[in-house]
Parts: sequence; structure tokens; C-alpha cells
Amino acid sequence: MFKRVLLTALLATFLFSCQQEPESDISYEIAPVVVDSISQLKIKMTLEASPDGITTLSFPDDAWGQEGLYNSLGKMELLNVEGAIEKDADSGHIVLMHPKGVKHLEFQYFLKQDFQGDISTREIYRPIINKDYFHLFSHNMFMVPENAEENQDISLDWSSFPEEYTIHNSFGSQEKMQLLQDMDMELFGSAIFVGGDFRIYNGDIQGNKISLATRGKWIPFKDEDVFKVLEETLTYQRNFWNDHSQAYFTVTMQPFPQENGSSFQGTGLTNSFATSVSNNDLTDIGQMVYLFNHELMHNWIGHTITNENEEEQYWFSEGFTEYYTFKNIAKNKINGLDGSFFIDELNRTIRDLYASSVGEASNSEINYDNFWTNYEYSKLPYWRGAIFAFYLDQGIQQDTEGEKSLDDVMHQIYADATAKDQKLTHDYFIEVMDRFWDGDFEAVFQQHIEEGQKVDLVALFDELELEYSPESDIYELGFEFTEDRKEIASVIEGSQAWEAGVRAGDEVFSRSIWQGSIDHEVELGLRRNGEEINIAYFPVTKAAVPQLKSTAENIEKLGI
Repeated sequence: MFKRVLLTALLATFLFSCQQEPESDISYEIAPVVVDSISQLKIKMTLEASPDGITTLSFPDDAWGQEGLYNSLGKMELLNVEGAIEKDADSGHIVLMHPKGVKHLEFQYFLKQDFQGDISTREIYRPIINKDYFHLFSHNMFMVPENAEENQDISLDWSSFPEEYTIHNSFGSQEKMQLLQDMDMELFGSAIFVGGDFRIYNGDIQGNKISLATRGKWIPFKDEDVFKVLEETLTYQRNFWNDHSQAYFTVTMQPFPQENGSSFQGTGLTNSFATSVSNNDLTDIGQMVYLFNHELMHNWIGHTITNENEEEQYWFSEGFTEYYTFKNIAKNKINGLDGSFFIDELNRTIRDLYASSVGEASNSEINYDNFWTNYEYSKLPYWRGAIFAFYLDQGIQQDTEGEKSLDDVMHQIYADATAKDQKLTHDYFIEVMDRFWDGDFEAVFQQHIEEGQKVDLVALFDELELEYSPESDIYELGFEFTEDRKEIASVIEGSQAWEAGVRAGDEVFSRSIWQGSIDHEVELGLRRNGEEINIAYFPVTKAAVPQLKSTAENIEKLGI
């Protein structure tokens, strides 16, 4: 009888072990630990060893604008063999040296947070690990074999965490054992992993799971309101593209403290979207409506429909995404916003483009260096692309008496991207538009995208019989900084900055500027001849910039 009970127990243990530790090419066991009173993660990695005795792992020291990620690495050791470990920060490699002929390696490393105090926008993309929660991305959490095949079976074991500890990531929620079968390593490398005191909200859209993972006590809104925006956004976007193929999708939302102004940022990842948002009274739910609608639209524009050359086609991947953000929100009344919202956002975009000092720069000037170092170049494809999309949308609707719209163009491009892996190129876009445009579209494209000439909105509004104002207030900072932004280089005479007393040569010791906003004062602390001067003014000027009127007739004519 004792032998039978023992045999049964052993069999149950074996079956449980098989369920808990599925076979995989690479396995990770993640556990919370405290080392020298510092909360850390201990990660035990089991992988195939290189027969030559040198197994190389990828783990970047610099990534996503962050440098020195190796500062987050703690103790590293080989567990099953004698050997040595070398860190090569320049190449982003961890090199394991071990006896030849070893089949598998058990390698363990520790991760810790390498900064102190509250997080800010500077640390969001660094490993965040403390007693309450962790927040990491694949590239700063999991080392991977350098020469691994494109697809691998990967197991993640979270069973060492307390039962009440939330485990949530790009591949599932509250799963203490995860087996990612035939996992594309590129997709694995673009994922979010959070745990701890996160709260999870779940829903589904046509049988597909969606979730929101958030933490902290939010000041500007309630969790439920944010989840409703997420649910509405994904539902209407998926309906627009007729694409309900994604079985699981999550958004993570991390708060951070900020005293002045508001800021938010998001990163599209595998099956997920990771956001970080300032938690103060200056942030509101409307910003989340925009953030979710713009960034989640990138699941199709920019992800499924990919640019052949990144910056060269940003007018499409960012500008058309911007336009469909406004359109999707307004047409579906997300968070109660309607056609008036569409007109307000279009008007703001028009003002931003007309106020830009590079508003008519050629498309070739929107290159990597300009886009990533200059604010106005970085926003130019958003503004230009959105207005161009509006122009095309209205032109197609007018020519076809409402039977077709830019939506049909987008659906054709999406169909070609999914069926033929068609990339977005200028020649291809012209080819598609030729099927919908009445006239020489190549000349239109050359004029407004390649050369950067503004669309004649006055003529367009007249042709569409829309009500508009011929001029408006637009943003004008009124001065330029020196390259190091420590002094005033020049001032536009007659501008609000000039009238307020800003002068070339003034030393800048403090500043508060809402870039592009005419509703917030510019506040400057200046030094001149040893004297400190505090100046405030609204950065606004009158200009011949047409603005649509938010009337019921305009909204009806625009089809919003």
C-alpha cells in the first residue's frame, strides 16, 4: 500500500514537473531577490552551448536612446560548468567561455535598477526594479543567443513570485508558466514585461482578448475611463481595417511625477503598446484619446504597411496616421468627441504647418539627422501628411460624388501589404492613387510632397463651399536660441517677444515654453548686463492662415 501511494505521488510530481517546465530551446527562470537591501531580479537561463566552447549572448549596452545599460547587470555566473564570463559593451555581447562538448549551459545573472529616486522621462526606457514592481523591455531584460535561429521555443518561469504578485507582458497575463512556441526572435526582442502592484483590466473584441495594465493612484482620470477609451479605439480601428486577427493585445500604463506641464509617450511593441504618462492635473483623458488612437493606428500604418525608406515616407506613416487619428475619433465619437473635434484638430495642424520655419522644406530634407534633432523637422511630416491626406480625401469624395474616399485607397494599400508584402514607396503610392484621382496625380504628388509646397487651402475651401476665416492667430516664438540654447541669438522686431523686451545677446537662465501652443505664455529668465529680467508673453501673431468654421454645415459636407 505504501509503495502504491509513493508511486502515485512520484507520478503526480513527474506530471506536475512536465506541466511546469515545458521543453524549449531557451528557458528563463525569473525570481525576485534582495541583494544588499536592493530589490533585483535573478534570471536563470538554460540554453544550448556552442560546441567550440564560446557561447555569445546579445545584450545591448546602448539601446532606445539609453546608454550604459550594463550598469544594471549584477553578478553573473555559470552554474553547471566551470568557465569564464566577459562583458563586451562595445559589441553588446556577453561571452560565455566553457569546456568544449558541453551540450547545455545554465547561466544566471542579476538585474537591478541603476538610478535612484522617482522615474522621469529620462529613465522610462531603463530597467525599473523596486520592491513594489518591475517594468522592463526585452532588450534590457533577456539575454539571447547571438546566433539563434529566427524562430525558437522559449519558456518563461515566473513561479518564484508571490501568488498575489501580478505578472503581465506582451505574451499573456497572470501566467506563471509561459511557453512561446516557434517564437520569432525579432518579435520576442520587442516586448514589454511588467509585474508587481499593477492592476489588470480585461475585455474582448470579437473574441480577442485586450487588457490594460496600470499602477499607482492616477490624479487626472480613472482606470475604467482609460480602459473604455482603449476598448473603443481598438474596436473602431479594427472595424475600419476589417482586421480582427490579433488574439491578444495589451496596453501598459506607467505613471511618473512631473511638476510643470504634462507629457506622455508610447512605444508600439509585439502584441502591445507601452505608455508612460505624467501624473498631474495638467494631464487629461483627452491626451489618452489622442495617444491611443495615433499610436494604435500604427498597427496598420507603419507596421503592416511599412515604409520602404523610413524618413522618406514619414509623410505617410506619420501624417496619414495623424489624419486617421482625427477621423477615427470624430466619426466614432470616441470619448464623446465629434466633427467639431475633427475641425479643431485640422485647424491646429494648419496653423502649425503655416507657423513652421521649415513648412515648405522639400521632402528630401526630412532626413535622419534633421528628423531626430530638430523639433520642426520632426513634426513636419505629421502636419504636411495630415493636410495632404485631407486634401486627397476631399478630392476623391468630390470627384466620385461621395462613392469613394481616401478610405478606399488605404484599404487597397493594406490589401497589397498583406497579400503581396508590398512596401510603401512613392511610385507605388502614385500608382494606387491614379486609380482614384481625376487628373495628373504624379504632378500633384511632386508639388506637395516631394517639393513641399503647401496645399492652397483657400482655393480648396472655396471649391468645397466650406465656411472659413481667411486669417488666424498662429504660433510665433519670436526669437531664436543660440545652438547651446543658453543665449538669445536673434529676435524678430515687432513680435510679441520683442514687445515684451527680449533682445539678442540675453543670457537665458530659465525658460518655460509650450512648443506650438498659443494658449500658454512663454516664460523666460534672462540676464543682461548683470541684471536678471523675468519676461512672459503669449507667442502669437496674426497671419493669412485659413481656418474652417465649426458649423453643422461644414461637418456634414466633410462627411464626418
